[in-house]
Amino acid sequence: MRVVSSLFAPLRPWALVLFSVLCSPVAHAGLFEDDEARRAILELRQQRTQDSEAGAAKLAALTAQLDQLRRSLLDLNAQVEQLRSEQAGQRGAAEVLARDVADVQRRQKDMQSSVDERVRKLEPQAITLDGKTFKVDADEKRDFEEPLGRLRAADFAAGAAGLNGLLQRYPNTGYRESAWYWLGNAYYGLRDYKESITAFKRLLDNAPDHARAPEALLSIANCFGELKDNDATRKALELLIKQYPQTEAAQAARDRLLTMPAAASKPRKSR
Repeated sequence: MRVVSSLFAPLRPWALVLFSVLCSPVAHAGLFEDDEARRAILELRQQRTQDSEAGAAKLAALTAQLDQLRRSLLDLNAQVEQLRSEQAGQRGAAEVLARDVADVQRRQKDMQSSVDERVRKLEPQAITLDGKTFKVDADEKRDFEEPLGRLRAADFAAGAAGLNGLLQRYPNTGYRESAWYWLGNAYYGLRDYKESITAFKRLLDNAPDHARAPEALLSIANCFGELKDNDATRKALELLIKQYPQTEAAQAARDRLLTMPAAASKPRKSR
């Protein structure tokens, strides 16, 4: 104690009091508590700093993940738009292809129809005319129908020329009997009664059972009437009634005979 007292002798009295306080056990205890508190505060600060750094790291990681997700989403949207564009292009291509296929099918159908039509024109066709069924080719049919059109237009010369041409080109045509009948009418229209009678007689001689035969015989009677040959007219009408009694032509012949003058009796030859 003396040594201590000697050391602090030069000091002021208040320094001695402070030294006493610090050297007391209570002062030691207070200083120790302050150190613990400081360490606790430092540790707490350090822990908070670490927690803050860890949170910041996690936030940075989450931000990076979010950025990655955003980029992935943008890429996915871009891919979706590309797929939509490609799909739209494919749909458009499919529509164009469908139209092209439809056009090809239509052209094929038109071509097939055209071919079928040409084949039909080349192949013989079954014709039923005046109760007779036969086959003719396209040219033969045309060569018969065109002169009939001329006759309907009262162009009797062209009609007669066309029918004669048909009979020359196709002597065995199925139109032959009908052609003779209409040829007789053409000559009648031209007032060439002798040629008209010749045409009608061809029909009667070659096809007496033809559907036009009664009309042909009645037309012969008319030609003789135009030629003022009453006897020949009467004979034709009587023959018509005899051969085709149930026809309309036969009834017309009966009516005609009723209006005709009686036939003159021929004088008897003296013995």
